[in-house]
Amino acid sequence: MSRAANDRIIRGVVRRVTFRNPENGYAVLKVDLPESNEQITVVGTCLNPNVGQNLLIRGDYTVHPRFGKQFQAESIQEVEPSSAEGISKYLASGLIKGVGEKTADKIVAHFGTDALQILKTQPERISEVPGIGRKKAAKIAASVKDNQDLQEVMRFLLEHNISSGLASRIYERYKNRTVEILSRDPYLLARDMRGVGFATADSIAMNLGLEHDSPERLKAGVYYALEKGADDGHCYLTLDTLLVRARTLLGLGEEYDLSGALEALIKEGSVIKDEERIYLRHLYRAEIFVADFIGQRTAPYETPLVSERLIERALTQAQEELNISFSAEQREAALAASRYPFLVVTGGPGCGKTTVIRALSRIFQYAEKRLALTAPTGRAAQRMSQVTGLPASTIHRLLKYDPIKRGFLHGLNKPLAVDAVIVDEASMIDILLARDLFSAIPREATLILVGDKDQLPSVGPGRVFADLIALKEIKTITLNRLFRRAKESTINTIAHMINSGLTPQIPEPDGVTRSDAYFIAKKDPQKACSLIESLVAEQIPKKFKIPSNEIVVLTPTNRGPLGTQVLNQRLQERLNPEGFMNNTAGVKVGHYTLRPGDRVCQRVNNYNIDSYGVFNGDNGIIYSVDPVGKKVVVELWDGRLITYDESNISQLSLAYAITVHRSQGSEIPCVVLALHDSHYTLLERQLIYTAVTRAKKLLIVVGSKRALMLASKRMGSKKRLTALSELVKKRMSIQDVI
Repeated sequence: MSRAANDRIIRGVVRRVTFRNPENGYAVLKVDLPESNEQITVVGTCLNPNVGQNLLIRGDYTVHPRFGKQFQAESIQEVEPSSAEGISKYLASGLIKGVGEKTADKIVAHFGTDALQILKTQPERISEVPGIGRKKAAKIAASVKDNQDLQEVMRFLLEHNISSGLASRIYERYKNRTVEILSRDPYLLARDMRGVGFATADSIAMNLGLEHDSPERLKAGVYYALEKGADDGHCYLTLDTLLVRARTLLGLGEEYDLSGALEALIKEGSVIKDEERIYLRHLYRAEIFVADFIGQRTAPYETPLVSERLIERALTQAQEELNISFSAEQREAALAASRYPFLVVTGGPGCGKTTVIRALSRIFQYAEKRLALTAPTGRAAQRMSQVTGLPASTIHRLLKYDPIKRGFLHGLNKPLAVDAVIVDEASMIDILLARDLFSAIPREATLILVGDKDQLPSVGPGRVFADLIALKEIKTITLNRLFRRAKESTINTIAHMINSGLTPQIPEPDGVTRSDAYFIAKKDPQKACSLIESLVAEQIPKKFKIPSNEIVVLTPTNRGPLGTQVLNQRLQERLNPEGFMNNTAGVKVGHYTLRPGDRVCQRVNNYNIDSYGVFNGDNGIIYSVDPVGKKVVVELWDGRLITYDESNISQLSLAYAITVHRSQGSEIPCVVLALHDSHYTLLERQLIYTAVTRAKKLLIVVGSKRALMLASKRMGSKKRLTALSELVKKRMSIQDVI
């Protein structure tokens, strides 16, 4: 690794460990420089720092806006002392378990300046030192070996151009087997560690000298092609598609035969071949399980869960209390929920899905049935609780994730203690979450899925909700009637027009027309971006009395002049000026710098961050920032304070503007939707329909009429590869034969 021109090399002794992150090795150290007799602050990756250590540090001085002059280390290497006094201090630094000052002095007194060499090469000789018994000697020897392993691993990883931060994560995963494992198959990294993709593992493999057509590389390429397919929403890939994708990923021509790599993966059990379908094992098992579960629950109960007389009484009372009149479809849903162990309810905005949830909750309460209300996101669960007056939780919290077992507490071996489960926003459930939820439903309990079939499918693999609705064997209630209040909403009218393939006529603001939806034409993306900034920061709060913190900008993409990255940076500076004016340094995360007061969103599920976990889509506000420790504290939407450090802070992103996909399951007071010709490849009906239906009080579309027309008329061209419908039918045909 070549040195940069402005790199300095300094030698020093650790005087104090101010901060250390055990997850990634990031540390803040106070270091004495013997040559200049000064003390400096060193920041960088140092996996196991201890007071008294001699260090060789490469990097350069920087000036932090808040903490002043410090030495930013590119690499930190431990240097063993040579004098008897230095060796004694080194041994007593805390680096070796079981060795304090007195023991260190005894070891040096006995072995002299050869003490370190003897500890490394003949650690069993420690028992020769007077006053050190065999038990203590064994403990010291084991600690010495651990330190040797650590140094060897870090040297190996850094020699192969692996960053110190990633190197420390790799060591935490594999410990002293790191060199052995990576030398044998570096592509395991892509499977075992989140955030380490094929490209990173491939780079390590190339540095280790593996051939571009080595069996390990070919297997990894095929496996990763399947993983990328899952990222695209597919449960499987066809054989031909898989081979084309894998060759492209590996940079190989058609002359390369990947059948051997695929057969090896099938033989080891990580990949399943079902005719021409190629699955990752866990996705195959998930589809099979979900199909079996549904296939067993299509027939009606012999005896309804709740009597029809009680249902009618509950509905009558609910109508009086809520001052509404149930539609025929809503009544049918109420009766079906008692007659069928599995029910699907679908409908667009304003068609009464929430009213059905209210009614069903009331019915099960009256019948004294144990009911669980749940949804994929925290916001959706909170909304369920508000409309029913009953507790509701996310699916993850309902199932209770166990970080030790790395799985849910509730499942086949410990089902939920319930008679009925109602799931809202069910279109968001992917095949893996469906497997986890369905496995926890008792055999005698009723499961009711409520959602909108026309919204975007789940972010994860599968299209469970749409597949279920497509099956005529499953009891499904479709709510079509648009209620009077909903008819008065331009937002709902727009949504239903889009769903019918019509280009909606959205009024433009003229100072006279009163509406809950407006369209503002802006062809130039830079001008559109400036207008959105002005709308969110000034115009909407002033005219519509909706505060900026209740306004979310939605966009189809992360990139480009109207993507989340640019919009978030501009809105951050406009909406959180104190974060800038107070000269708060903030913490750099990807494209953003997080500061106190910033609006943020969780990007992946994190089950271990606290006892409840934080899940994809959870949002909150930055409560405080520690730039030196690279930590932030976030106050989540539910009031919890969660601390993020360098090991997980990349899971956060600014959330003044978010993608339409990330908005799924949200109900937002005011949506500003960026819709422009530059989004051409992403414009399709489900996307714009999902965006429009997020708005509760006000919708403002900024962009081009051509983009609006294209999005309304174009059906999504990306068909997801799932076999769920076929598998359910197979399961039912087997039952019929039996």
